[in-house]
This record gives sequence, C-alpha cells and structure tokens, in this order.
Amino acid sequence: MSAVLPGRSADLAHRFAPELVPAHAAERSITADQTNHSVVVGEAVVVKWLTAAVEPPHRGAHLMAHLAEVGFHAVPPLYGAHVEQGRVVAVVTGFVVGALDGWDWYVDELLAALPSGSLVTPLATAERVGRLAATMSNALATPSSLIVEPFATASLEPEHHRGMALLDEALACTKGAVQEALAERSDRIASAIGALAETGEVPVQPTHGDLHVGQILRSADRLLVNDFDGNPVGGSPDPRELRSAMVDLASLMQSIDHVGRIAVRRAPEHTDLIHEFIEAAVPRTRRSFLGELSPHLPPTAGEIEIALAGLSAIQELHELVYATRHLPRWAYVPHASLMAMFP
Repeated sequence: MSAVLPGRSADLAHRFAPELVPAHAAERSITADQTNHSVVVGEAVVVKWLTAAVEPPHRGAHLMAHLAEVGFHAVPPLYGAHVEQGRVVAVVTGFVVGALDGWDWYVDELLAALPSGSLVTPLATAERVGRLAATMSNALATPSSLIVEPFATASLEPEHHRGMALLDEALACTKGAVQEALAERSDRIASAIGALAETGEVPVQPTHGDLHVGQILRSADRLLVNDFDGNPVGGSPDPRELRSAMVDLASLMQSIDHVGRIAVRRAPEHTDLIHEFIEAAVPRTRRSFLGELSPHLPPTAGEIEIALAGLSAIQELHELVYATRHLPRWAYVPHASLMAMFP
C-alpha cells in the first residue's frame, strides 16, 4: 500500500456516505496494531486502506453485505469497497462511536471484578460472547443472493495440513526457552492436530476466519462483531471458502483464555482467581456457542471434541507465529496458553 495522501480518505468517505460525511471532513488515523491502515473520517466513517489490494470481492465487505442481507446487524454498517484498476484497495464502514475492542473492555471488566472475588460478570460475558458468535455463524450459513449455497460437508484435512505447517513454522521461528518448550511438546501437539485428518466429513460454511475478543466491539451495552477480512497469517482471501464453524469457536475460546493471560500479567496478585476464570469461562463460551448454533450445523459430539482440541492447538500456533514475526510483546500469551494446553 502506498502512502495515503491527506484528504483522500475524506473524499472516499464522502463519496460512499455523503449523508454522514461532508466534503473535506476531518481525518484521524487509528493507531492500534493493525494489518491495514484505517482512518476515521468525520467521527462517522472508517476508511480501511488495504496493505495489499485484492481482486473483488473483498472478503470482509462480501461477508458483511451477506450478513446485512440475511438480517444479522450486530456488525458496523458497510458502505462499500473502493476499486482501483480492478482491485479492491479500501473498504468503507461505519465508525462506532465510543467503542472499545475486547482486548480493552473485556480485560478491564475482568480486572475490575478481581478485588471483589466475584467472577459473575466476566463469566456472564463469556456466555454472551459465545451466543453472539453462534448467531453470527447461523447467519453466515443462511443463503443470500451473495452466497447462494453457504452450507456443505467436507473433511478437516485442510485444517490438518495448515496446522502441521504452522507447527513447523513455529519450531523454526521461535528461539530460546520458547522454542525448547515447544519442541518438548511437539509430538503431542502434532497428535492433536493429526486427529483432524481422521474425522469424517463435517459441516462447513462461511466463517469469520479470525474471531477473537479483539473483534468484538462494545459501545455502551451493545456488542458488535468486526473485521471479517480473515486470518492475517495464512488465511484465504476468498469469501466463498467454506470451513467448519468449529474454527471460529476454537479461535474465540482461546481468546477468552488470552483475556486471562493478559490479566495475570497485569494483576499477578490475583493469579489463582484469574485461573479460575479461565477454567470456567472457556467452557461456558463453548457451551453457549454450541447451544445457540442451529441444530443442523454442529458435527457429532465426538467430532466436536477432536475438532476443538486440534483447532485450538492450531490457533495458539498461529498466535505464536504471528507474535514472533510481527508483535513480539504478545508472544507470552500464546506461549502460556500452549503450556497450559500441553503441560
């Protein structure tokens, strides 16, 4: 992506949402860690400039348009995708005023609960997030004019291959004690991932592709799912790709675990209580997701167990590789989670 000239985001926002953004509206960049470059225009619209332009349809824009058509509105509004020379270079969405992502609001909620010793509120939130994610999955699996056949069956072999490649990459890119601990557990990790190849065909559908609490925005008491661009490490840009809904569930479950790992770093005096949160919140998220998912979508109980064990391990490997290559200060989180998963 070339440098975005001042005023260019405002021009684009005005073109796609003239009722919200006047000409020459004020711009400000979002400075949080992001794969792409986002600019808030007029405190009403976000223009996300893609690091790498893609052929239409853009994954995030396509899935958001599909969700809007089938009636799932717990997402920021989509105003359009900007195409130059046959490739999508920017996506324009609504700005959610006052919103924080889950790495802020959920971690803060947990930290605020710790002095009282009561985990009622953060555990209820885990269930609420699970239900929201399942409702989204149901909507993604609902036919629309954009995705006419959103449901099929397929093996988990592609997830197995992706996981083994990530394990190899994690062993190659990590160093020191982290690499040693990973190598000691590599056979067990490989076994969990390998079991994915032994399941039969399972239901597959469109997925969020990078679902974690950081993608859950909260404004007042409203929760919204954000950023359907997919996994920045090895994800497919094709919005028509069908995967198991368990991919999204595993990613979400591990991010609930990660909220606890962050809290331990910030409030080590409450480590025992935070571990109680992790041990209770992750299964609550799982149960609420599966309980809300449409009856025809989940695989069998045995396949759920196999899928979530392997896919959760893959998610932590993805996090570890991403942190090692792009965000080293995050590496302690997937490392701690992997050590807990494979003690």
